[in-house]
Formats: sequence, structure tokens, C-alpha cells
Amino acid sequence: MGITLEETWNKTPGENDTECILELKELTKQYQSNIALDHFTYTFTSGIYGLLGPNGAGKSTMMNLIARNLKPTSGEILWNGKTPDALKGKYMEEIGYMPQQQFIYEHMSLLQFMYYMAALKGLAKKKAKVQIEELLKKVDLWEKRHCHLGSFSGGMKQRTLIAQAFLGNAHIIILDEPTAGLDPLQRVAIRKMIQDYAKERIVIVSTHVISDIEPIAKEIIMLRKGKLLDIFSLETEQREGETIEDTYIRLFQ
Repeated sequence: MGITLEETWNKTPGENDTECILELKELTKQYQSNIALDHFTYTFTSGIYGLLGPNGAGKSTMMNLIARNLKPTSGEILWNGKTPDALKGKYMEEIGYMPQQQFIYEHMSLLQFMYYMAALKGLAKKKAKVQIEELLKKVDLWEKRHCHLGSFSGGMKQRTLIAQAFLGNAHIIILDEPTAGLDPLQRVAIRKMIQDYAKERIVIVSTHVISDIEPIAKEIIMLRKGKLLDIFSLETEQREGETIEDTYIRLFQ
């Protein structure tokens, strides 16, 4: 028997029931006089979270701090009660990251790129094969798997980066503007994909398109100038009678 699809998304026995608790405590990032993230405190558990706010609100900074692409000026990050430094390389194994910038190896074919990313994540080849086929079909790029990335449109590159973020066994998925440059049908498909893969994971999605995140988000975090302004959920809407558009306009107009 070959490897099953379910097996490719599971860790070794005893690790599948890993808790998903990501704590940001007084997290701050400052560049000289500019404070990009200002004493941000929040606890993420399994589910989908949206980040909303105008340009410069601190969304990408927060995501880059979680992904360890930046070092905080102060504050700390805890994954299930331990710092990334204490966990060493094990913390990075928990991260699936899609950057906003479309940096991509244009000389590679799509399939080569996906296997390269799988290798970086330590994914066994048999598991990688099953995951790559599934993910590329989900983003409607399987038929383009032998094409070079340099020939891809912006939207195709965007879908490639989304697919690679979900490779492996990461419990923290970070997606920075995942639907930018996609048409409405592709945006709906990506939203469904995010929802499908969010089980037992923390998925953090930064976006400017409210409709892309509102139907699937557990909570939507609103930021301005690096500060947490408000947290929106469907429960909030039902209780207070204010839609997310109402909240956004009230906070940012």
C-alpha cells in the first residue's frame, strides 16, 4: 500500500495532539523613531484570524516577528509556553509562511520549487509527493507543474506561494495578503482552501479585503500605528449589531 493522504498531514505518534497556543506579550518593534508594533499583546489558539488595518498599521511587522524574519525590540513570543530560542529549530518547523513580496526562484519549474521548499521543511519525499499534488490541484496549478516560474503571471506566483506555505506539518500558517492579484473565483477557492486546512492549526491572514476573511475568521484583529484597536468576531456582531464594515469605518475613517 502507498502512503495515504491523511498520513502526510500528520506528525509522528504523540505529536498530533500538540496544543496550539501562540502568545505575543508586549511585543514591540521599533526602527529609530518609528514604532512599527507597539506593545502588542494577544493569544492565538487553533483557528483562523484576520489582520485588518491601513498600510503601516503593523500587520506585516507582526507576521515577520512571528516568523522570526525580524527580531523584536522588546516583548516576547511563546509557543505552548516556550520561547522560540528555547525551542531552537523546532519552532521554525511549526511555521508555514507566505510573504507579501513575490520573491520566487524563477529559473525553477513549479514542481522543482515545491520539492525544494518541502526539502527545506524536512518533509520526506513520499509525503512531499502526495502533499504537492494535492496542494497544486487546490490552487489550480497542477497542469502547470513543469512550467518555469519565470513564465508565471502575478496571480499564478501568488497561488504558488500559498501552496508552499501549507507544505509540511506546520501548526502556525502566516499568509500576508494571500488573495492580492487574484480574480473573484480564485479568491473564493483560496478562502475555501484556507478553511479546509485550518483544522488544528493557527492561520493568520493579513488582508485589505474584508470579504475574504469575514466568513471564515474566528476573530479579526484591527490595528493602527502598531497598536491593537479592536477585536471583531461574529459573536461581537450579533451582540452589538455592528458589522465588520461598520467597525472598520468607525475606527479608520
